[in-house]
Amino acid sequence: MSYKIGILIDRLNGGGAERAAGIISKLLSELGHKIFIVTLFDDVAYPYQGKLINLGKYKTGSRSSLSKYLRYKKLHTTLKAENPDLILDFRMKDFPLREKLLNRLVFKYPMINMVRSYRLEWYFPKPKKLAQHLYADYTGIITVAKEIKQIVQQQYGFGNVTAIPNAIDIKTIQRKANESLNTPEEYIIAVGRNHPVKQFEALILAFSKSNLPKKGIKLVIMGDGYESEVLKNRIRQLNLQKQVQLLAFQTNPFPFLKHAKFLVLSSKYEGFPNVLVEALACGTPVVAFNCSSGPSEIIQQEKNGLLVENQNFKALTNGMNRMIDDRALYEQCKGFALESVACFSMEKVKQLWKQYLTGLKKE
Repeated sequence: MSYKIGILIDRLNGGGAERAAGIISKLLSELGHKIFIVTLFDDVAYPYQGKLINLGKYKTGSRSSLSKYLRYKKLHTTLKAENPDLILDFRMKDFPLREKLLNRLVFKYPMINMVRSYRLEWYFPKPKKLAQHLYADYTGIITVAKEIKQIVQQQYGFGNVTAIPNAIDIKTIQRKANESLNTPEEYIIAVGRNHPVKQFEALILAFSKSNLPKKGIKLVIMGDGYESEVLKNRIRQLNLQKQVQLLAFQTNPFPFLKHAKFLVLSSKYEGFPNVLVEALACGTPVVAFNCSSGPSEIIQQEKNGLLVENQNFKALTNGMNRMIDDRALYEQCKGFALESVACFSMEKVKQLWKQYLTGLKKE
């Protein structure tokens, strides 16, 4: 038996959740399910599989209540025409009134709340009782990390919560990582939007206090965002213009990951940081805060990288030093990096989805 499954998401561009939605569409298609994807904004860049229904093309550009009403009316008619067996809802759900109306008037189908970040308020509108009421009859809640699953169960009392990690296409990553890259100098790398949650300004300071600049090892930060001027000012203040490079997002970031000494993650919080898995798939060790959530489910301490005390930047500096100074540790982490992420391969995660959907059929 196969399902007709709808994937509802704001856009297919810009971040890990959006990339994951595209990958999930491929996995579910390969399992024999019929997939359609509804985007609310006209912003589609990531690959996907199935029928795309881009409601963003109907957006007038106005932010008026009438414009939003017409867009959600179009969503209602679209879902009614498709008549799905199941909807995976990736949207952020932080406007209570909108969610009440959608659940009452539009979502007349089996629904799954896809929770992609540790910031639960993005996926469960306040107050708490409203969220408990809205999602009490949902078919399920799928979180991207086990830690998120536990806190959802604890805070909201839901029993139908399942953790399924993001999948990565290891073969494609390795193929793209082998593309030529002119990088004669040694460097470490951090990747992500230049957003305060990534704490790149504090990372630059932690790097400046490490032994790496003295050893001629640079820090490359790959990402775009409004905070970039802040980073440039910080780099100038610390006189690190030759040691820190700000690099725009690359269509193919994998050669940069492959040639880095290691990747460093300094986030306040995450959901499931794909970049850790992608770096390891390139054979590159990682050093990361043990933040909520994801790093502890990816990093095997001293086997493929280092987990350091959450939000302790002195410990992060020490971790960066250790990864460079301890040659035996580095070779161990580098040698085991690729093998350590086999559990996140397309085939492995596809089987988790198969088990989950088979369980729904039995219910």
